Amino acid sequence: MPFLLRLPTPDSRPPYNYEMPCNHIGPVELIEMAETHLRERAVSPADGMRFRWSENPEDGMWASIVIDVERRGEQWIVTRLDRKKEPLPPDETGFRAL
Repeated sequence: MPFLLRLPTPDSRPPYNYEMPCNHIGPVELIEMAETHLRERAVSPADGMRFRWSENPEDGMWASIVIDVERRGEQWIVTRLDRKKEPLPPDETGFRAL
């Protein structure tokens, strides 16, 4: 007998909140920033392009967060996600192309 996977319908879906309540930039937002950055410069995404977001959140469990993404084929891949208990120097925070 084949295995059937029943996906929830909108009426049967449990009332879960699928969004993560975070006060910092995550991988999805970094990818959006990278694509906006490239669009504003009329540059197409290419293999090996890398971008970073780093910040010192004002509240929460971590003093600093660093996220890197890299273009591989048609996808953006998260290559680094560091969360540390020590803040970063101010000149190492923000968005940048690597």
